[in-house]
Amino acid sequence: MVTWENTFKEIEDARPDVAVLPVGALEQHSLHMPMGTDFILAQDVARRIAERLPNAYLLPVLPFSNSQEHQDFVGTVWVRPATLAAVLEDICMSLRHHGIKKIVVVNGHGGNWILKPAVREINLNHRDMKVIFAAAGALASGTGQQEELHAGESECSRLMAVAPHLVKEERVDCVPVEGREFLDYVGVRKVSPTGVWGRATRATKEKGEKALEEGVARMVQYITETFKRLEEMERQT
Repeated sequence: MVTWENTFKEIEDARPDVAVLPVGALEQHSLHMPMGTDFILAQDVARRIAERLPNAYLLPVLPFSNSQEHQDFVGTVWVRPATLAAVLEDICMSLRHHGIKKIVVVNGHGGNWILKPAVREINLNHRDMKVIFAAAGALASGTGQQEELHAGESECSRLMAVAPHLVKEERVDCVPVEGREFLDYVGVRKVSPTGVWGRATRATKEKGEKALEEGVARMVQYITETFKRLEEMERQT
């Protein structure tokens, strides 16, 4: 694995054939977690994935994405969906220029719906490229009530495993009766005044490490199998 910490010559000599791009967000995570939660977790997961791939180039995380639903909380910063899509394409074209045509997008924020059509456009417009998500179906669920969505047990547990010093002891729980789609209608603060959607009081470091390891293992398996299948399909045409 090579990263931004390497020189251009070291990356050139390594000749990585796949790049791993984490996409995070800068947005509120209630009273107990930092604004950078999403990009901290996305970078950590991307690193774990890149370490397990044969010859990967781990890119630094994109810290800004589509966080408009959190705009009522001070400190949240966002870019427009079209901007994120354009940035993703530009990054892919930069990698393509250097012969890296397999790219894994590790999405760390559930609100980045634009990534799905953006990936589709890149793949269909540049047939020599293979751009995939780290987890199949990661952007699939968009409506209906959910127990855990933001800054709750799962996300808090994972951050406790990665950066425990950033998680505050005093936590709150909130499971709104509304469906997730209400975030598109009125934003997070109208649905949950404290910004949490889930049960953060149940979070533990042990749960977080277990979730990370199991999740990364599934992602690496999916990545490996998907690239293999895409190459088989290419040979058949």
